[in-house]
Amino acid sequence: MARGAVVSIVHTSDPVEGPKKALDMIGAPHILYRYGRVLVKPNYVNASHPSTGVTTDPRVVRGIVEYLLETGKMPDEIAVGEGGMASYDTMETFRAVGLVDQLKGLGVKLIDLNSEPHVEVSIPGGRSLKSVKVARPFLEYDCILSVPKLKVHCWALSTLSMKNMMGGILPKGIMHDDLHQKIVDLNKAFGPELTVIDGIVGCQGHELACDPVNSNVIIAGEDFVATDAAGSYLMGLCPDDIPYLRLAKKAGLGECSLEKITLKGDDVNMLRKHYRA
Repeated sequence: MARGAVVSIVHTSDPVEGPKKALDMIGAPHILYRYGRVLVKPNYVNASHPSTGVTTDPRVVRGIVEYLLETGKMPDEIAVGEGGMASYDTMETFRAVGLVDQLKGLGVKLIDLNSEPHVEVSIPGGRSLKSVKVARPFLEYDCILSVPKLKVHCWALSTLSMKNMMGGILPKGIMHDDLHQKIVDLNKAFGPELTVIDGIVGCQGHELACDPVNSNVIIAGEDFVATDAAGSYLMGLCPDDIPYLRLAKKAGLGECSLEKITLKGDDVNMLRKHYRA
């Protein structure tokens, strides 16, 4: 699948209209036209309130769903799916973070990926992860739209669109050794077709620290490596120093060098902050 290394950066505090603007700037309708069934994959690793920076703001998800419904060729089906930490009930998390209320009346199916049947799928070219048990919706929907939170990570350095795909697999613990290579291997098979990073409130310290940073930014792109590179840079990291991004570029999954990425919208250097690791 062709991906252009074009990423939009939108400086906004509006969680509903910001994603729509970011998607428009990358020509999302022309991308979405290829797909019939869209699975929106936010980050609800636990039930932390989105104001902590740990979980995706449900208003961002609503903005994306509204955009999908308003775009010329509407998808045949839109679902929102997540599989968080095993100690959390995903459907209860959807209620706790406000997602259920935000999506009322939009006709969107909510899916607990942890409770779905999982299918063993081989990963051609996988170096560390040769196969994985993946939730059936990851196979049934032809477009995964990843909506991660802008966060640093204690092991991966940044946790954005590519790492967000872990929500579709079981057991998740298989990822924790050789994490960087396994993130790349997983995305060889299940890299998202579109990404919208919720960076209105990000999280520093580590991925569950509840240490919010008001970054007021939405980032969108079709090239998930480039989009994660831009998000990492906006947190003060150097994308070329992040192993999974370098490995993903080497594997031909996308571009991680900012000088080779077309950044549209607001000035990334003006919006850059230095998140505490």
